[in-house]
Amino acid sequence: MKIKNITYSSQNNKFVLSARIVLNSGKKHDIYFEVDEAFKDFIAKDANPFLAASLAICMEKMEDLEIEGTVSKSLIANIPKIMKILTSWKQGFHPVLIKANYLTSELKTASNIGCFFSGGVDSFYTYLKNKTKIKYLIFVHGFDIKPEDLNLYEKVEKNIIEIARKENVKLITVKTNLRETLDQYFDWNMSYEFALGSVSLFLRNGFKEIYMSCGQTDINSDHRYMSPSLDILWSSENMKIIHYGCNADKIIKLSFLSNNKLVMKNLRVCWVNKNGAYNCCECEKCFRNMLALYVSDSLEKCKTFNKQLDLNKLKNTRVSPYVLKYFVALLKALKLKKDKSKVRFALEEFIKNNKYPSLQQRLKRKVRDSLRLLDNKYNQNRLYWFLTKRDLI
Repeated sequence: MKIKNITYSSQNNKFVLSARIVLNSGKKHDIYFEVDEAFKDFIAKDANPFLAASLAICMEKMEDLEIEGTVSKSLIANIPKIMKILTSWKQGFHPVLIKANYLTSELKTASNIGCFFSGGVDSFYTYLKNKTKIKYLIFVHGFDIKPEDLNLYEKVEKNIIEIARKENVKLITVKTNLRETLDQYFDWNMSYEFALGSVSLFLRNGFKEIYMSCGQTDINSDHRYMSPSLDILWSSENMKIIHYGCNADKIIKLSFLSNNKLVMKNLRVCWVNKNGAYNCCECEKCFRNMLALYVSDSLEKCKTFNKQLDLNKLKNTRVSPYVLKYFVALLKALKLKKDKSKVRFALEEFIKNNKYPSLQQRLKRKVRDSLRLLDNKYNQNRLYWFLTKRDLI
C-alpha cells in the first residue's frame, strides 16, 4: 500500500489536506480533512494523519506501507506498540513494515488544549470535568453524521455553536470523508479509534493536548478498542492525546450531567437519527441513555428525548453481547433501588430476549446480520442507512 499525492489547498475560505491511499490491488481511496480559514495554522501538512487512517487497513490486508511524505519520528516509534495492541484484538490484524520518505522531529509547540466534542454523554462529561483547561471543542462532520447529510448536520452544528458560545470556548469544525473509507473494512466501533487519531494528527500544530472521551469504565477489562494505552500512542513530539472518562460509567456520568441545564437542553446520543430526529428515542443507544437518566430520576429533565420510553420496542431490540453489558448494569442499578416499575420488567425481558433468543428470533437476526455484512462489504452500508433513516428496520 502507498500513501501519495499529499496536497494542501484552499478554496472558499476552507483549507484542505488530502492524500491518496493506493492498495496493492490498485484500489484507491482519496481522503481529505477540511477546516475554516481561522484554523489553517493548526493544520500539520504531512503524512501523519493518513498513516493513522491507513495503518489498520494495511494490517488487515497484510500489505506493507510506503509513505511518500514526511512522518513524525515519535509517531513512527510508536507504530510497533500500536500494531502489537491491534494484533492482540484478534480481529485479523498482522504486523507490517512501514517505510517513509522523510522522518522529522517536531519543534513547534502550542499551548492550546482541545477536546473532541459531539454533544454526547462522554464528550460533555470530559469537557465539564476539565473545563478550566479546555478552550477548544473539536466537532467532526463525517463521523456520526455523513458529509452529505446537511440537514442533520446543520441542526446539530447550531446547537454545538450555541454550547461553545455560552461556555466561552472556541469551536473547530473538521469535515472529512475518512469514515467512508474505513467503513469498507471495519465496523465503526473499531475504526472510530483510528479516525480520532487521524484528526488529532491533522490539527496537532495548534494543540498541546487533545482529549479523547472514553465510553467504558476501568471495571470493564475489555475496553472495546479505545483504551488509555492505545490512545496516547497517536501523540507526536508536540501534541499529546489524553484518554479520559473511564473512571465513571454511564449512570455516574448522566447523574452528574443531569444537573447541568445546558446539557439537558442539548444532549445528543443518537447515531441512527430516524426520520432526521436529533434523538430518535428508539435505537439501542437512545434506550441505553434514556434508561441511565431514568435510573437517576432525571429523564424528564432532558429536553432532547421528546418521546416516552417505548417499552414494547425496547423488549424487541437486538444488541451485541458487548452492548448488553450496559443494560445489565442498568438493571442492577434498578434492583438496588428496589424499582418495581414497568420499565424494570421491560428491561428484564429485553435482557432475557437478547441472552436467550427464540429460534425465530435467531433466524431473523442471522438473516439480518448476513444482509448487513454484505451491505457493509459491497455497498458501504447504504441499504442499512436508507432503511433505518425511514424507520423501516
